[in-house]
Amino acid sequence: MSTENINYDLVKLLKSKMDNVWRLEKFYCKDAEDANCKSLESLKQILENESLHVKMLKEAIKERMDAGIF
Repeated sequence: MSTENINYDLVKLLKSKMDNVWRLEKFYCKDAEDANCKSLESLKQILENESLHVKMLKEAIKERMDAGIF
């Protein structure tokens, strides 16, 4: 059961992070830029971090798939 749990956890977290990246790219950074908001640099940093997390999670899932435990 714990293998199923971690697989679910990784996919659920990946979905959440990918949604964050999409929203940052599509709306949040653009809105901050249009409003000339000082938070734009912070949002860009968050986007960079979230994108890195997406990459890390994809790699973790692929490793589990390659090992036959996903």
